[in-house]
Amino acid sequence: MPSLLFFIFFIIIGTMAWGCVLAAPWVPTLSAQRKLLVENLVIDDASTIYDLGCGSGSILFEFADRYPRARCIGYDVALLPLFLGYLVKFRHPVRYKNVSLRFGNFFTKHFSDADVVVAFLMQKAYPKFIATLKRELKPEAVVAIEAWPFPNVEPVQTIRGDRLVPWYIYHRSDI
Repeated sequence: MPSLLFFIFFIIIGTMAWGCVLAAPWVPTLSAQRKLLVENLVIDDASTIYDLGCGSGSILFEFADRYPRARCIGYDVALLPLFLGYLVKFRHPVRYKNVSLRFGNFFTKHFSDADVVVAFLMQKAYPKFIATLKRELKPEAVVAIEAWPFPNVEPVQTIRGDRLVPWYIYHRSDI
C-alpha cells in the first residue's frame, strides 16, 4: 500500500513539476482577476475559448457563466488542478456543459478553431508559445496574456484592475 501511495504522490507532483518546466507553475487565478478579464474582453457569445495551461479551469468557468453558448476548452499537464476542475464540473454538469478540461501539453495540441486564447505563462516559454500561436491561430483570434506582455509586441488593449496584474490583449495578426 505505501508503494501505491508513493506512486500516486509521484505522479501528482511529477505532472505539476512538468508544467513548471514546460511553461509555468500552477498559480490559481484570483476571482477578481478572472472577472476583470471576462468583464472587459468583448467577444461573441458563441466564441471558442481556449485556456492553455488552464489549471483547475477557473477562467473557463467564469467565461462559461458569462457566455453560456461559448465552447470553453482547457489544457493542462498537471493532474491535481485538473482534478479540482473536474470536481467543479461534476458538481455543476448542466451549468458547465460547455466546459471541457483536457490533460495534455498544449504545445502539441491543435486549437486552430479558437476565437480566444487565454494563458498565464512564464516569459521563458514565450518564444515557443508565440511560434505555436502563429502556427495554430487564425489571424482574427484574440490572445489574452496574464501578467507579462509579449516582448517587442504592442498589445491592442491592456486591462488593469486595482491591485491586480494586468491582462495584455493581442490579435494573432499582430504577433
